Amino acid sequence: MPDRVLISTFGFDAEKILRSLRWIGYDRLTLLVGGKSLKDPGLRRIEAAERAAGAGLEVVRVDPFDLRACFEAAVGAIRRHRKAGHEVRVNVSGGTKILADAALLAAFQEGVEAWHCEDRPVRLPVLKGVTFSDAFTATERAVLSSLRRPVPVSALVARLVALGHGEASVRSSVARLHAQGLLSMTIRAGVAVAFPNREVAWFTRTLF
Repeated sequence: MPDRVLISTFGFDAEKILRSLRWIGYDRLTLLVGGKSLKDPGLRRIEAAERAAGAGLEVVRVDPFDLRACFEAAVGAIRRHRKAGHEVRVNVSGGTKILADAALLAAFQEGVEAWHCEDRPVRLPVLKGVTFSDAFTATERAVLSSLRRPVPVSALVARLVALGHGEASVRSSVARLHAQGLLSMTIRAGVAVAFPNREVAWFTRTLF
């Protein structure tokens, strides 16, 4: 049976996190921690408890007020442990709202089990094994994956048609992704040019 890794947000209410760790089964613990919480006595207590159990503790430092940084750290931790063959679950009971929201978003993106604990543990409605990228068609995924810099739409279409996608499918995918705000378009010298939407590019890069 693979090791169960619990990736947990941490901050502010150490007792709540300690309770949640008792409720949610795990073999290895990774904490997403930032700011003043790095000096929290509760963190020292958890470190001591994990050492006593012979499990050890991984601390991933984040900026708890930066959604993008927290999301990327959570996704990175999830993918690293899954690549190692571990079963991953996420606990979003601690830390800032931004950190907790980012970790939950990462759990949804990666399709892993997620929990929140107050008076009792509650498993959140994440579909295990189902990711955000599953909501996109194969052609939409190809468009987002290949669009790293501004490119004429005609060149983008030609590139993906050469890879086996239908021309009509590529053009409709570009239109849908533009309508959803996942890519941007402009006209340059009478030519339609598509380029990544910088406001969401950090998120779409993690989809594929």
